[in-house]
Amino acid sequence: MAYYYSQSVARRLEVALISSRNILPLFAGIAHLLNRYIVSFDCFLPYGFSHYQLGDLCGGIIFPAYVNTLSEAVCGKTLINGLLSSLILSTGCSLCWEVLTPALFDFSTPDMLDACMYFIGGILYLVAFKLGPTDRTQPAPSNYLSDTTECKASQKR
Repeated sequence: MAYYYSQSVARRLEVALISSRNILPLFAGIAHLLNRYIVSFDCFLPYGFSHYQLGDLCGGIIFPAYVNTLSEAVCGKTLINGLLSSLILSTGCSLCWEVLTPALFDFSTPDMLDACMYFIGGILYLVAFKLGPTDRTQPAPSNYLSDTTECKASQKR
């Protein structure tokens, strides 16, 4: 435990970002950017899905990974690691983006299919999270250790 807290938050964030559990969110982000800005996926996906729901599905995959990466870097544990936490996060996202945002902005429209995509994406992320490796911690090189008393004491043992 002393080793964990001896690392800077930036180093812990780097370790959490490079985790193999972030492969699915990475591909989801790439797919969203490709579909939105480079080439439309409507040549092999239905037009409505590729233009309206794919981004929400990708967001449903990326946002839990974002929450887990930040929580792991700051407090050392993942917050989205079970079905209940995934559903709570998806519900919060759905309420914010499909209820609150359309109430505040004229250009935003509520869509139940978008809310369903957040839930499906959250569950897909959870499946990938559960199937991924169980140990997310990777030892840092010795030059990342700070000169705290706890670290020196643990290194002497």
